Amino acid sequence: MINNILTTAKLNWFNDGCCDVIYLDLWDKASLNFHPDLPNDNSWHYDHYEHVIGHDSSGQLFQAAANFLLNYQFYPTSLISPTSDFSLNERRARLGDRIVQRIHIFQLFGLPVLDVVTMTEVTHLLDSPRQATFGYTTVDTHVEQGEWIASVEWQNDDTVTLSVNAVSRPVRSEPKRNYGYMRSLQKFAHQQGIDFYLNNVKTAVINK
Repeated sequence: MINNILTTAKLNWFNDGCCDVIYLDLWDKASLNFHPDLPNDNSWHYDHYEHVIGHDSSGQLFQAAANFLLNYQFYPTSLISPTSDFSLNERRARLGDRIVQRIHIFQLFGLPVLDVVTMTEVTHLLDSPRQATFGYTTVDTHVEQGEWIASVEWQNDDTVTLSVNAVSRPVRSEPKRNYGYMRSLQKFAHQQGIDFYLNNVKTAVINK
């Protein structure tokens, strides 16, 4: 059952997300709700993270990091379950592809109780020999407006680095009583995603 609760969030109760593909059609025409030239004021949150993944003399570590990023294997599915145009078609992401994000708010014994379902659009992509970038922008069916961009770089000194930049704020129609919780969940998701991603990249290289 899908409800329009809190005016913007699509709340799902007791739903395993098996049919989230329907949102790719239902929300296909939803417009982007963020662009970089919006007025810059104190309503926005700016997040920046930088991590050294490791030293790479062969390109193996960079390639593993790029593959995980460009396939949007960044967040643990216990936190965010994505359904996208590119995953359904078993290909790399393309500009304009949409991603349905099922954000798990509350689970009990590993089973879903309450989720928020949102959508983003892939707006930043780069796949080059020494840099990979993946980023998306929120659309009107999201509880926030903003963008998230992650880049992996194989530096000239053979260091592989990860940088993540995000700008966001709740949409204006979202009740202010939700802001604090949304921000704490967002910061938790950033850190969980980075930890999950770094661990998977390093494990993939070790197991090769």
